[in-house]
Amino acid sequence: MVRMNHFNDMVKEIKQSFYQLTRHPYIQKYVAEPTIDEDRLRFLYAMLGNKLPNKEVKVFTLSALLVQAALDVHEAVSLHKIHTDSVRKNRQLTVLAGDYYCSLYYYLLAEGKHLPMIRVYSHSIQQINELKMNVYESNHLSYLETQNQIASMESLLVQNIAEHFQLPVWKEVVSDFFYLKRLLFERSEWLEGRKQPIIEAMIRETSHIDEVLSYCEQKIEQIKDRLLTKGQNLQMFEGFLIDHVDRLIGSSAYPEKVAEEG
Repeated sequence: MVRMNHFNDMVKEIKQSFYQLTRHPYIQKYVAEPTIDEDRLRFLYAMLGNKLPNKEVKVFTLSALLVQAALDVHEAVSLHKIHTDSVRKNRQLTVLAGDYYCSLYYYLLAEGKHLPMIRVYSHSIQQINELKMNVYESNHLSYLETQNQIASMESLLVQNIAEHFQLPVWKEVVSDFFYLKRLLFERSEWLEGRKQPIIEAMIRETSHIDEVLSYCEQKIEQIKDRLLTKGQNLQMFEGFLIDHVDRLIGSSAYPEKVAEEG
């Protein structure tokens, strides 16, 4: 059983391992240090902590963070025409950095002889890339289609890990949680005058552009309510979910200490 008084220590340990693995002096001269989505780390550790030995939880969580770093870096690669050697070098090293992070996740899983998990991770990467193409290259998807595809795009690897270990409630929870996180980000972008795929789908659904914000707020409340209802099935982790949803809605900051929840 995962004891919440050890939770922050394990999160800190995995973060340290991640930065030790990804630290490469030459690459970091040109490419920004990868960042960790701490929500992803915490959900993975909470989800797997009652199911697997601690060593495996750490390996699978760390591998998932490396995959996400690789996806994020590759998505940041500019597609604009190159005019200088320095820009060309930066682009090449950005691609190389993403490939490097991807090789690290494979190394960790292969070293532990976790061959079924390698298939889960590699298939998830393929699916996520396909979803990104569908979302970013289409301008006619309905809101529901956009929601389904982005909910998968934002958390498919975590969902597939949950499915592999037969954790259906966690699969539903992470799908909604990380979609809600993306929706809140797009609302913020919209308020700053920038349109993202979900907001664009909402614009297509509403009769007037002034209704977009209220439509967005309505969806946020629906997803929040659904998450809190599903959280009742997580037993000792219901408090964990409530805490993370409240923080997501109110603030992205985490305090140093997490209250015990069972």
